[in-house]
Amino acid sequence: MVRGADDDGGGPERSRRRVLRQGLAVGAGALSGCSLFGDAPDDGASVTPAPADDAATDAPVETTTGRSGPRDATERTPTGATPTETRTVTPAPAGGWPVVQADDAHTGWLPDGAGTDFGVGTPVEPAWSADLDGAVRGSVTVVGASVYVGSEAGTVTALSVSGPGSSGGGDPRSPAEGTAVRWTHEAGAAVRATPTVADGVVYCGDESGALTALEASDGRERWSFAVAGDRAGPSAVRSGPVVADGVAYVGATDGRVYAVDAADGSERWRYDAGGFLGVVAPVALADGRVFAGSYAGRLHAVDADTGREAWHYVGPEGIRTWSGPTVARGVVYAGASPGGIAAVDAFDGTERWYRETDGPVFSSPAVADGRVYVGSDGGSVLALDTADGSERWRHEADGPVKSSPVVVDGRVHVGSDGGSVLALDADDGSERWRVALDGRVTCSPAVVDGRVFVGDAAGTVYALGAAER
Repeated sequence: MVRGADDDGGGPERSRRRVLRQGLAVGAGALSGCSLFGDAPDDGASVTPAPADDAATDAPVETTTGRSGPRDATERTPTGATPTETRTVTPAPAGGWPVVQADDAHTGWLPDGAGTDFGVGTPVEPAWSADLDGAVRGSVTVVGASVYVGSEAGTVTALSVSGPGSSGGGDPRSPAEGTAVRWTHEAGAAVRATPTVADGVVYCGDESGALTALEASDGRERWSFAVAGDRAGPSAVRSGPVVADGVAYVGATDGRVYAVDAADGSERWRYDAGGFLGVVAPVALADGRVFAGSYAGRLHAVDADTGREAWHYVGPEGIRTWSGPTVARGVVYAGASPGGIAAVDAFDGTERWYRETDGPVFSSPAVADGRVYVGSDGGSVLALDTADGSERWRHEADGPVKSSPVVVDGRVHVGSDGGSVLALDADDGSERWRVALDGRVTCSPAVVDGRVFVGDAAGTVYALGAAER
């Protein structure tokens, strides 16, 4: 089922009731001083604009104004929220993959990348592999001659992109005998986050709630930032940050999004997104805003300079969490639990469309050539039309798909809980190749120079490529 932006799922009368109810709620909140960040509405989707004077704070933003009826073009700007200039983000350089899904907006699309169209009948196999001491939950990043990966053994490791038999250089410490290890950093807690590489620095979070900056050349620590950790429940950093203009933006399970100075690790601002497990999936950065999904059942847009909320979106009734958002051409795409995909206007948070899926979506969508590619816990990889959410094709995998797809050279690359890495034709979803690994593949693949870099739950990192004949 697809619900369009102009359809509340209950016709004009339901829309009128919802507008009246929101107006009353806003009035009551203003009079009583209560926050509107409480329970989700009992039906339909809603968008709450931020007030002009809300400061970046741990306290939920309190909304004091509301709108009803149609809005003209001048009213599309939420109160007090003005997009800032486009920021200098971390693009994927030629031959590199410095952040999960290739870029800071997490589009997962490299139109000019060297892909894996090896030809009909060409087998695909590991070009090399390296055994680590713990499961690989986050994604692998590749910059220059190095591959960076975290593990649940509490390590961040830099490997030679050429694999075993090459010259590792740098620090000789090694978790895998015979592997070209450049260096290994002991984090002191499990690392489920994806390392992000920017300007010669590797940024990675861990289960203790630390975001650590390491020298990409030798793994030496520059600084370590600790999240507040002052609430019940875990205080972990389970996703890699996005880095732009000297600031690292990252979410944490304490329910907050943090802006951290990349030079010294000091806190610039924090924003409270809420939820017991908070912000688990990666945040996205586009057009001067940070976008985050939370376990409070809301999708947030925050000014990257100030930490002030621009808007937050609440989807249909019963949404418990939003996966990491993807931003492309002015639209935010995000998956939901218990099951759905939303397309939301990046400027003001209005819903473009919402589509139900066959299971919860913990996969971050990839967006390429007018299509949204995403996996679901129902075991499907879906291709949806960006315009209206209609289904273009569906491919059944060998287990739930938590892996976030990437699109390179007309192929959709994705992993599955069944332990497979798949390459699908982006046009029709037909399977081009599949490789079975030893453990679940929940990470998002990195595709660089005709190789696919992934890790699995058995604790092995792989470089997959065409078999040598």
